[in-house]
Amino acid sequence: MRHQAWHRRGLLVIFAVFAFLIVSGTVLSSFQWIHKPFPGFFLHENLTVGPYSLPHWSGNVAGLQSLDLVIKIDDSAVGGRAELYERARNLPVGTPLTYTIGRRSHTLELTIPNMMFTWQDWFLSFGVYVFTGLAFLVIGVAPYCFRANSPAALPLSFMVIAVFVWFESTFDFMTAGFVPKEMRLFGMILTPSAGIHLALLMKQGRPVRYTNPVLLVFIYGTAIALGALNSLTFHGPPDRWIDVFRINYIYTCIGALAFLTIVGSALRKTATALERSRLRVMFVGAVLGFLLPTIATVLTSTFQWAIPYNLAMISTIFFPLSVAYALLKYSLFDLGNTLKAGLTRLSLMVFLLALYAAIFFLVGPSVGIYDKDPLTPLFFSILVVLIFNPVLRGIEALVDRYIYRQEYDPVKAHHDISLFLRSLTTARILANGFLERVTSTLGIEKAVLIYRSPSTKNDLTAATDGMEVDFIPILDRARILWRTDHLAGFRGLSRSEVLANPVFEPERKEWLAMFEPLGSELMIPIVFEQEVRGLVSYSAKRGGREYRGDDLSLLGTLTEQLALSLENGIRYEQSEKAKHEYHRLYDEAERAKRRLIDNDRIKKDFVANICHELRTPVSTLIGFSEILLDRELPVETRDILKTMLSNGQDLSNMMDGLLNFSRMEADAEPNSFEHINVKDLLGGLELMTQRLIRGRPIQFRINIEDAIETINSDPRKLQQILLQLLTNALKFTEKGAVEVRIATIYVQSGRFLEIAVSDTGIGIDKNDQDIIFDGFRQLDGSSSRRFGGTGVGLSLCSKLAAALGGKISVKSELGSGSVFSVFLPLTVAEEHPQPSQGSSVIT
Repeated sequence: MRHQAWHRRGLLVIFAVFAFLIVSGTVLSSFQWIHKPFPGFFLHENLTVGPYSLPHWSGNVAGLQSLDLVIKIDDSAVGGRAELYERARNLPVGTPLTYTIGRRSHTLELTIPNMMFTWQDWFLSFGVYVFTGLAFLVIGVAPYCFRANSPAALPLSFMVIAVFVWFESTFDFMTAGFVPKEMRLFGMILTPSAGIHLALLMKQGRPVRYTNPVLLVFIYGTAIALGALNSLTFHGPPDRWIDVFRINYIYTCIGALAFLTIVGSALRKTATALERSRLRVMFVGAVLGFLLPTIATVLTSTFQWAIPYNLAMISTIFFPLSVAYALLKYSLFDLGNTLKAGLTRLSLMVFLLALYAAIFFLVGPSVGIYDKDPLTPLFFSILVVLIFNPVLRGIEALVDRYIYRQEYDPVKAHHDISLFLRSLTTARILANGFLERVTSTLGIEKAVLIYRSPSTKNDLTAATDGMEVDFIPILDRARILWRTDHLAGFRGLSRSEVLANPVFEPERKEWLAMFEPLGSELMIPIVFEQEVRGLVSYSAKRGGREYRGDDLSLLGTLTEQLALSLENGIRYEQSEKAKHEYHRLYDEAERAKRRLIDNDRIKKDFVANICHELRTPVSTLIGFSEILLDRELPVETRDILKTMLSNGQDLSNMMDGLLNFSRMEADAEPNSFEHINVKDLLGGLELMTQRLIRGRPIQFRINIEDAIETINSDPRKLQQILLQLLTNALKFTEKGAVEVRIATIYVQSGRFLEIAVSDTGIGIDKNDQDIIFDGFRQLDGSSSRRFGGTGVGLSLCSKLAAALGGKISVKSELGSGSVFSVFLPLTVAEEHPQPSQGSSVIT
C-alpha cells in the first residue's frame, strides 16, 4: 500500500514538473511576440497557413485560408518561416506585403498588411489553448490524484496529458519555439486512441491489456503510425502533408465516434443504476467535449468552414469534466442531476440557435433587417429574455417525461403532500398519511418510517405493508453512522452508493445491516435541530425504474418538512411568538423608514432656506467690494477687497451649487432645450477662466472641431456643468494647463458630442474615482483639508448631464491630472460631415 502511494505521488510530481516546463516555455515565448508586428497570420514550419486566426486579422480579412501555402513575398522566394516573421516584424505596422499563395493547385496573390500582435490577440487565439489545456490537465488528473475506485483513472490521466501537450504547444508550434513539433503531433494523434482505451475500460471494468491486448496494440499502433507519417511528410510536398494532416483530424473524429459507440453499448448492458448514470454523464460530456470539437476541426481543415477554430476548442473541457465527475462521484442522484442539467442546457442552446437562425434568415429580410443591422441581435435578445424561463421549464418537462419516464409532477406532488403535512393532527396519522401519499405518487413498492422524539417514551413507527421488524437497533445504528465525518450533512443515501463508494468501506457492513432488513434502496434521515431522530426507508420503484435526482430532492424536502410536522405540537407556541416578534420589528422598521424620509426632507429644506437667507448679505458684500475696487485705494486695502470679493464669489457659487443640487434631487427643474452657439458659450467661459487664473502659471486652451457650430441643449444646465468642471480644474491645478476639447464621437447607438475638460493637477486615485460623483463626498473630508467645497459639484454635474440625456466620466492618474468628459447626444440637424479641427490658446 505504501509502495502504491509513493508511486502515485511520484507520477503526480512528474506531471507537475512537466506541466510547469511546458507552460512556462509557452508563456516565455509568447512574451517575444506581444506588442510586436506580425504578418497578420501564422504559419506552420513548412510555410502552410495555420488554422489559428481571428476575424479582424489582416490575413483573414484579405481572404487567406487555412493550409494555404506561402510561396513568395513581394516576388521574392520565402527562405523560411523565421525569415517571413522577421521581415514583417521589421516593417512599420500597416505596411502592405504581397504574398504569392498556393491553394489547391492554383496560385493567387494577396496583399496583406502586417499588424500589431496584442495581448488580446494572443489570448483569443492561443491563450484559449493554454488555459483550456491547463484545465484539461488539472481536471483529468483529479481522479488519479484522489484515488478514484476505477481502473480508468490512469488512462484518463494519460489522455489529458496528450491533450495538454497538444494544446499547450500550439503557439510554440506556430512560432518556432523550443518544443519539438513531434510532441504536438503525437499529442494530437494519441488523444483519440487514449479515448477509445478509456471507453473500453469503462465498459469492461478491467485493464484492456489483460482482456484484449491485440486491440490495445492496434489502437495505439494506428496512432503512432499516423503521427510518424505526419512527421515524415511535414517537410515534403505540401499537398501530401495536407492530406495526412486532414487524415489525422478525421482519425480524431473517428476516435470520438468510437468512444460514444462503446459507451452507448455499455449503457445497454450495465446492471446497476449508478454505473448507468456514470456512463450517461460521460456520453453527454463526450458529445459536447469530444465529438463536436473534432467535427469542427474536420470541417475547418477539410472544408474550410468559417468556424472559430480556437473558440471551438473551449467546449473540449466538458469531456474531462464529465469523465472525472463520473469517476469521482458515487452519488446516483448527483450524477443524474448533472446529466439532466447537461441535456436541458444543450437542448436549450440548440433551440436558441435555431430560433436565431429563423429570425435571421426568415424574419429579417421580410422586415428589412440585414446582417449588419443591430436590430436583429437586439430583437433576438429581447425575445430570449421573454421566453428563456418558459422554454427551459418546457425542455425540463420534456426531458423528465420522455427520457426519464417521470410519471408525476414534482411541483404538484410537493404541493399536495406539503399541504397534508401542514395539517394539525397526531404524529401517527401524519406518518401513515405521508408514506401512503409518497409511495402512491412516486410508484414505490413499500416504505418504512421510524421516529424517536425526546418528549415521548416510545418510538413512532409506520410501514405501508405492516412490516414486523425490530426497529430499535436500526435507528440506534443510523444515529451513529450519520454522524461520521465522510458524510457531508445528513443527506439521503442509496444502496448502490454504499456498495460502490470507497469511503463507506470501514462501516459498509453496518450500513448494509440497516438497508437489508428493511429491503431498502434509498434511506433518508429525519433530522431535527441537527439531530438524527428517525429515518424513512424506501424500497425499489415499481416497474424497475430508477431513483433520480428529482426524486431525492422531493423526498428530502418533504422529509425535512415531516420532521417539523412531527414536532409541530411542541413548536407551535414558539412559532406564534416568533410571528408576533416579526410584526413588531417590521412595524418598527417602517416607522424608522418614515423618520429617515422626513429627516431627509427637512435637511434639504434647511439647506435651501439657509442658502436663500445668505444670498442677500453675500450679494451685498460682493457688490460693495466691487464698488470699492473701482476707487483709488491703497494697495493693501485693494488686496483685502480682492480677497473679500473672491471669497464672496466662492461662497455664492457654493450656495448656487447647493440650491441646484436640491432642485435636481427634487426633480423641480425641467429642461429648456434650445440651439446653443458653442463658440459664444465658450467665449463666456474664457472670461470666467481668465479671472480665476489670476496670474497663475496656467495655460488655458480651447480645441473645437470647426464642423461643430451649435448644439440643441439646455444652455443653463450645460453652462453649469462646464463652469463646475473648469472651476474644479483650476482649483486643483497649481501650474501647467487646462484644456477644453469639443469633438464628435461615433458609437453604435449614434453620434455624441464629447466635451472634455483636462488639467495637469493633482489627479485622482483609481480607488476614489467611483465615489467622486456621490453627493457630499470629498476625497479629503477632514477639517484641515487643503481644498474647500461642499462635495456636491461633481454630483450635480452628473445629474445635470443625465437630465440632458448624456453622461459624464473621468480618466485620471494620481499626480498626472484628470480628464472629465461630458457626452451629449447629437440630433440629425447638429451633425456635420467632414470635420476639421481648429484651436485657440489663451494664456
